Amino acid sequence: MSTTTFPIKRGLSLTSIVVAALALVGCAPAMPQPVAPMATDVWVKAVPELMDGMAMTGVFMTLENSSDEDITLVGATNTTDGLTQSPLEIHEVVKNDAGDMVMQEANGGIVIPAKGSVTLKPGGYHVMYWDLLKPIPAGSTITLTLEFSNGTSLPIEAIAREIANANETYDPEADAEGSMEMSH
Repeated sequence: MSTTTFPIKRGLSLTSIVVAALALVGCAPAMPQPVAPMATDVWVKAVPELMDGMAMTGVFMTLENSSDEDITLVGATNTTDGLTQSPLEIHEVVKNDAGDMVMQEANGGIVIPAKGSVTLKPGGYHVMYWDLLKPIPAGSTITLTLEFSNGTSLPIEAIAREIANANETYDPEADAEGSMEMSH
């Protein structure tokens, strides 16, 4: 009877290497998950009745960023059934070359500084609703979801408020640029 012998190899077997690699992966620190900014004092300008060409409104709030990185508000989505079919836009009010205050889409969004905050308010930054399909009476609530540059989103509720001195009027001459003129 013959005996077959196999040479013994020194070193680690493939199984040992896989077990060691898995153990190292398990010990690696977890990557921190991105955090959405927090929204406070969220409200929408009430629209008690829809007027021709004026079926729009703005949402306002304070956004607070507790992270160590700047985060940009890049978009928003309406989640109130039947309120609008148009996409929401992130807007700002700026002075144009003629010295008039005009509303326009905020190019690149709104930066919320690391460990800081930014306030969206009438005459400044806001989330713009276009082509409303129904009124938003004072005291009612609408819902939307904010979208941020770090891949996070934040569902929010906005309570409708009546406010003075924030009546947007459409400037037909600015139509080609997609701007709105503010009249106070």
